[in-house]
Amino acid sequence: MHNLEVGRSATISDVARRAGVSTATVSRVISGSTTVRATTRAGVLAAVEALGYRPSGVARSLKLRTTHTLGLVVTDIANPYFPQIVRAVEDAALERGHTVLLCDSADDPSREETYLDLLIDRRVDGIVIASSGLQARHGDWLATRTVPVVLVNCTARGAALPAILSDNRAGGRLAAEHVLDLGHRRIGHISAPPRNAAAGDRVAGIQDAVDSGRYPGVELTVVEGDGQAEGAEAATLALLERAPGVTAILCYNDLTAVGALRTLRGLGRRVPEDVSVVGYDDIPLAAWMEPPITSVAQQTSAMGRWAVERLLERMAGEDEPGSDRRQLGERSENVVLLPVELCVRGSTGPPPWA
Repeated sequence: MHNLEVGRSATISDVARRAGVSTATVSRVISGSTTVRATTRAGVLAAVEALGYRPSGVARSLKLRTTHTLGLVVTDIANPYFPQIVRAVEDAALERGHTVLLCDSADDPSREETYLDLLIDRRVDGIVIASSGLQARHGDWLATRTVPVVLVNCTARGAALPAILSDNRAGGRLAAEHVLDLGHRRIGHISAPPRNAAAGDRVAGIQDAVDSGRYPGVELTVVEGDGQAEGAEAATLALLERAPGVTAILCYNDLTAVGALRTLRGLGRRVPEDVSVVGYDDIPLAAWMEPPITSVAQQTSAMGRWAVERLLERMAGEDEPGSDRRQLGERSENVVLLPVELCVRGSTGPPPWA
């Protein structure tokens, strides 16, 4: 009889005793070795099924020196932009036999660093960092990293890490040209704190449109928000106080646009009849607002999938320059820059006097 004690899981020794072989033979069968005779293999597999044996994932990982687990650190899971990347990373990882450990830094750089150390302790095979911006103190950690790292939505100064992000400067220019083509000449921009890497590029893109010479007499007013819907209220009020005649507001992201739209409505200003509003990211919520928000769309699914594929290449040692054969966008060394697209909806229209 080979009955197990109640509540005890079967071990490799139990399987070996039932099959009448050594634990080493059981291990070779489970690992798929072709050096085991067919009859012996059949006996071992029958014992495995009868006992309900499940190999220890930890022990197998230590032996193979791989956990088939990837770490994913995101800036703020509450921001609808990041779940889109999370979904793409998880889908791509699962398709390739890997699981994902998700860490939400809640927009706290110190917490982000803690999670990076934790992922190393958990022996992940590689890490994807999807961040609004890496702080300078991340440099030391990245310089001494012990696993491959790929970046999404940001780059790291001083570290030649593969990264994929959107062409944020082009996106800022697209948003500005849209309202300027509609006839707006007094426009405002609600930006984000400097720690958000994309903020400067988006402002620069807006300024590119203003300075292009195609739109004479443009007045641009920039105020800083926090990238959240809640903080957009104070930023919108500050913008209107500095530029009461503004007729178009370009927002750092869609959450800011949602907050701006709500604030304008509370002030009795109609969107887009009195003030046009443009967001950025094209999160699902943007299309469901009233009115639906015109937004600059990023290729989040492509970004997440590229990150996993590039990470697996690095893990496999296929890290030679030019090894990424899929040219998704403009590329400078290790950085892939994806094009963006403007999705025009009901939140933008001609200025009141048009």
